Amino acid sequence: MTRRRSTTLGAAAFVAATLIGLTGCAGGAAGDDVAADPTETVTVPAPTTTPGATPSPTAEPTEPTDTAEPTETAVAAPLVTIPTDCTQIVDASTYATTFGSIPLNPESWLRRDGTARGSRTPSVPEAGAQPFQIVDAAAELDCVWREPQADVSGIFVILGRLDQPTAASLLDQVTAAGATCQEAHGGQLCQQPIEVEQYPIEAAHTWFVRGDLYIAVVQYNVPTNDLIGSMLAHLES
Repeated sequence: MTRRRSTTLGAAAFVAATLIGLTGCAGGAAGDDVAADPTETVTVPAPTTTPGATPSPTAEPTEPTDTAEPTETAVAAPLVTIPTDCTQIVDASTYATTFGSIPLNPESWLRRDGTARGSRTPSVPEAGAQPFQIVDAAAELDCVWREPQADVSGIFVILGRLDQPTAASLLDQVTAAGATCQEAHGGQLCQQPIEVEQYPIEAAHTWFVRGDLYIAVVQYNVPTNDLIGSMLAHLES
């Protein structure tokens, strides 16, 4: 599963003002054929001023007024509904391809607090919580697909909601720990490989945050193809 990271919005308004000078001209009426005397000199009389009259002030050109730049309107991310059933996080075809017949939420694989997996009531992560504590506390749906007898193979998927400061803390911490983050699906997606001693398998942590939604995936020897994108496409409304 790959991880991508952002989004930026930008706009510019350019304002141009042109001052136009108006000129007046006089001439004969249409169709006139005026022949000037060859010796005639045309004199333009100086403007006269009526005694006691105050010359009208000439209006100075006005400065161009500022035009307000258009405001930018962020497009809200599609609403994602977190299901209450782990089998409903993707469409049926993707579910069969990704999880196949791997047992879902085996009783021997409880949550860290000892409670059963599946739909749950989230709590508020404590200040300064580590990433796994944030993910655990805020989880609304906690799922694991794993063969009970398998040593390491399995995949964990957790969905929940976080406020902005907690989401930022989560991303900052995983980045500081070495995760690679990129923009993906309108949010931030971070991924970090997991080294498994004694087993030459592919394993990784993945974190996705968009708005107040977060998705966390931990997979061991279970390949996926854009699972985050498939989940969003299925759950968006």
